Amino acid sequence: MIFSEIPGHKELVNMMRNMVQQDRMPHAILFSEQSGYGALPIALATIQFLFCKTRKALASGDDTWVVKGLFGDEPQSLPTDDSCQVCSSCIKIRNLTHPDFYFIFPINTTQIIEKGKKVSIDAYYELFRNLVKENPYFSEKDLYKAMELDNKLGFIGVNEANWLIDKLSFSSYEGGAKVVLVMFPERMNLDAANKLLKSIEEPTADTYFLMITHDPGKIIQTIKSRCRQIEVPPIDKDTLAAIIADKYHIDSTEAQLWAECSQGSLGRAVELINEEEEEKEDIESFLQILRFAIDKELTSLIPMAADLAKRGKESQKNFCVNALKILRQLYMLNLGKKDIAYINPSYVQSLEDIAKQLNTEVFKQYYDILNNAIECIQRNVNAKFVFSDLCNAIYQNS
Repeated sequence: MIFSEIPGHKELVNMMRNMVQQDRMPHAILFSEQSGYGALPIALATIQFLFCKTRKALASGDDTWVVKGLFGDEPQSLPTDDSCQVCSSCIKIRNLTHPDFYFIFPINTTQIIEKGKKVSIDAYYELFRNLVKENPYFSEKDLYKAMELDNKLGFIGVNEANWLIDKLSFSSYEGGAKVVLVMFPERMNLDAANKLLKSIEEPTADTYFLMITHDPGKIIQTIKSRCRQIEVPPIDKDTLAAIIADKYHIDSTEAQLWAECSQGSLGRAVELINEEEEEKEDIESFLQILRFAIDKELTSLIPMAADLAKRGKESQKNFCVNALKILRQLYMLNLGKKDIAYINPSYVQSLEDIAKQLNTEVFKQYYDILNNAIECIQRNVNAKFVFSDLCNAIYQNS
């Protein structure tokens, strides 16, 4: 990842570039963002620029080997404000294989690595590399999905902290900086945070920590106070719309709608556009339940309740969660606040038609009905009872 590949964030990119060029890189930086705003691409571009051998050579004035070895005897121009992309360091950082670049992130036992045994975090490195290459705007949910954690949350524990401390105790392999990227430090437990505190507070020379959080309020204060805190803003809508239009080959009007839905998050835009089939099915099923309830077609609701009851427990819970999301969007439309409803363009017309037929008072009842269903699912109440009751309650309150 290089600076010129980052959409938007010009001021932040310039700030990070200047930090490296002027040798003012803080030893610990905490990027705070909403999922998908672009903190990881910014961090990776900064790390690549920091390691770039061409940048170092040009900065020191010793550029003979650079000019002849990488760019020929008579180069048209030399990169001064971005990584060269051709030196060995740039290639290694881009592939996330540089021996002096470490990354830690929340993990948990999973069947895809050592059959569920607790292993060292570097066993997950190839999985992490593939995820970053596929989508550098990934969310914490995307990470857990790639790791096949099912219903478990990942965490950064003492084992991961000790592993990192051990790695940092050695001299750098290539004689330069050592960089640690910490994804989702809010998942670091207290023991691990205390273990790493000294390394962050008093790092060895040329050791840098870059952390990316989606929930800074959950990070212990002693860690936050040792970091330069940088807020990553959303990508502006016009820039985001242009990216979406180019990436998915759609017209500018539809791209603008997706940009508005995703609220400045490229990661969220990708997630919405590539919405999984099960989520689409959930949305369509819930909208159909509402239509039948509004039209007082109770007999049509019975087979829908039966179909939902046949699903697995996690799928049933996901249906209710997705229904709550749609319920919020309907409520915003009902209040005449479409601009903050953030609706998937595929469902705008359907939701507008239904919202017109609902009284504002029913949303509280719907909300309670869905949350009660989630609670019953978690308590292993018979699914036939749960969804028969859900459909009947929606029918009664419509």
